[in-house]
Amino acid sequence: MVFNLAIRNLSFVLMMGLSWTVLAQPVENDPTRPLDYRVSRVSVELSVNAILRGGERRLAVVNGQRLQEGDTIANSGGIRVVRIDRESVLVGQAGRQWRLKLNNEPVRR
Repeated sequence: MVFNLAIRNLSFVLMMGLSWTVLAQPVENDPTRPLDYRVSRVSVELSVNAILRGGERRLAVVNGQRLQEGDTIANSGGIRVVRIDRESVLVGQAGRQWRLKLNNEPVRR
C-alpha cells in the first residue's frame, strides 16, 4: 500500500514537471504574430563621432568605425548606414530607420 502511494506520488510529480517544460517552451508558429516579427536580444548603443564630406564622398564615424552609405555597423545585429547627411546619419534595419545626430550622445534603439 505504501509502495503504491509512493509510486503514484512520484508519477504525479514527474507528470507535473513534464507539463511545466512543455508550457515553458515558446510557441514557434503563433498565427497572430506579424510575418516580419523579430525578437531583438541585442541592445546596441550607437554614437556618431564624426561626419566627413568632400564632393560626392561621404563618410561617417559611428562607434569608432569609418563607414560609407550601405555599410553594416559591426556588432550591431545588422544595422546599416542608409544615408549620411551634414549633421546626422540615417541607419536602418528590417524596414525600420533611426536618425543619429552628431552630438556625441549615445542613442539606444
